[in-house]
Amino acid sequence: MFEWGKPGCPEVTAHRAEVKVCSCGHHNQADFPEGVTAAVQYGPSTRAMAVYLNQYHFIPYKRVSEYFHTVHNMSLSAGSVANFVAATYENLASTEQVIKDALKETPVAGSDETGMRVDGDLWWLHILRDDQWALYHLAQKRGCEGMDAMGILLTFTGVLVHDHWKPYFTYAAVHVLCNAHHLRELQGVVDRDANQLALRLMKLLRLSWHYCKGFNTIGMLQMPSVLQERIEDIYDRILKRALAKEAAYMEMQRQELGRKKVKRTKAYNLFKRLIDYKEETLRFMTDFTIPFDNNGSERDAGMAKLKQKISGCFRNDDGGSMFTRIRSYVSSAKKQGKNIFHSIYRAVENYGNLPLLGAE
Repeated sequence: MFEWGKPGCPEVTAHRAEVKVCSCGHHNQADFPEGVTAAVQYGPSTRAMAVYLNQYHFIPYKRVSEYFHTVHNMSLSAGSVANFVAATYENLASTEQVIKDALKETPVAGSDETGMRVDGDLWWLHILRDDQWALYHLAQKRGCEGMDAMGILLTFTGVLVHDHWKPYFTYAAVHVLCNAHHLRELQGVVDRDANQLALRLMKLLRLSWHYCKGFNTIGMLQMPSVLQERIEDIYDRILKRALAKEAAYMEMQRQELGRKKVKRTKAYNLFKRLIDYKEETLRFMTDFTIPFDNNGSERDAGMAKLKQKISGCFRNDDGGSMFTRIRSYVSSAKKQGKNIFHSIYRAVENYGNLPLLGAE
């Protein structure tokens, strides 16, 4: 069995099984240690390191092979690395179900999606996560068909934080909108139109979140109703004035162009949306377990984009499935403060990986 030790010095362990011949002529052979199944094979640390480099640091198969040759003077082919990843994927089938079951019961979850290239085509990576768990799912469709295949949102009844993509509203969850998106859109209105009302609304949202964090540090579960009502009143008045200003501008444009109607401005659409979805926008004030934004989901999505940037697209959907299952496991382990290499080692060895997540 080949195993990696210090740089440039791989360790080789030879196992011998003694054979005894009975007086009757029957041959009795001792058992090899658990996990030793081939005449020559790589040890668990080597396999775990290869999977760690490929799946956590997104180093391509060939470069992982070069790493072992350069650092440890060990011959490890790119095909062997691919086999290690495939075996780890199979070992984590039951763990993936544990993650799904946990997310079905979580009170607050964030969801996002991002494009991924599979065999030259555009697929969609759907992400559902909370503070302890993360689930990645790769699908050909971006809409409900792809999200339904995750097997969670159809029955999810908790709080779902997202970026106002309309298919999310087809699910019977309590919806919360990402205010980081709102702040970016409002900043766009300020930069484009020098709109001072949009700037005031940005300051109000940031101040509201600042108040929430302050009250939370002293053990309160929600913002005092008097302050909450005051913020909502200012919110309503700012948006009413901003919408009226945009409506007047569009009417002036309509008259100048001599048309029956003109296209709504981006600012008008944003202000109208913030009015229509006021409750979903300000829900973070009523329950401090609800986040102000959906940045956690965007960070999880960012890791997938980083993988694509470093290693390129998936050659087929099998590679995508391996990445999503292993990444779900790795991301969940990281959220729970687990050592990533040790977590992958246990997954490679396929023992005790279920208690590894969510329990000590």
